[in-house]
Amino acid sequence: MSGFSIRLQLWLKLWFTSLPAIILMLLLPVAAYVLYMASSYRLAFFTSLFYERAAPLVVVFILQWCFSIDYDSKFVGQLLTYPIARWRIIAERALLASLLFISLMCLVSIGLAFFAGGYIWKGLLLSIPVYAGIGGVVVLGTVIGRHSIGGLCAGLAVWILSLYGGASSLYIRPHLLALPGLYEYVSGNLLAGENRWILYNRLCYIGLGLLLSVLSILHINRRSG
Repeated sequence: MSGFSIRLQLWLKLWFTSLPAIILMLLLPVAAYVLYMASSYRLAFFTSLFYERAAPLVVVFILQWCFSIDYDSKFVGQLLTYPIARWRIIAERALLASLLFISLMCLVSIGLAFFAGGYIWKGLLLSIPVYAGIGGVVVLGTVIGRHSIGGLCAGLAVWILSLYGGASSLYIRPHLLALPGLYEYVSGNLLAGENRWILYNRLCYIGLGLLLSVLSILHINRRSG
């Protein structure tokens, strides 16, 4: 069994025996159901509210938990003395967080699809770049602050700012699903000429996530053991 497999089993065991993690897994479907019942008459508004506003907050907490195992215990300082590729320290934790988050979102989306139809999946797919962008913020904040609280504070700050991004340019606006007419655009051809700004918007967030992840790796590579 590889070292990664052993670490993955340990991380998952910690996750499923952690009280905050269990509460989060229970609250997420409840929150989705409540939000849907409160706004089911406007499906586009619901998908934006849940996938573009509520779900990024879940990304912040899951990433913070995944990095806290090593960073808060200072074990990462010992890891840096080992002859290992330091980018794996970030990549493995980010992979674990992505696995947990996507699994939770898929399970919730399966339940929502029975009520709201297949548009739910399109809303989830269109929101993934936003998750990547805010995830990069959390990772960089954790690495620079050398504690998961640094990533948590950075992620919460960006999430709060994103809630007030309604007046921002369409190319950087995180909330698109509730815009008038976007329901028809997403249900149609995203590659059509009038819809390309949607792709540019999401590419900005994917690029942001990749850029911040690379900066995190460069920062951790500069640290001495």
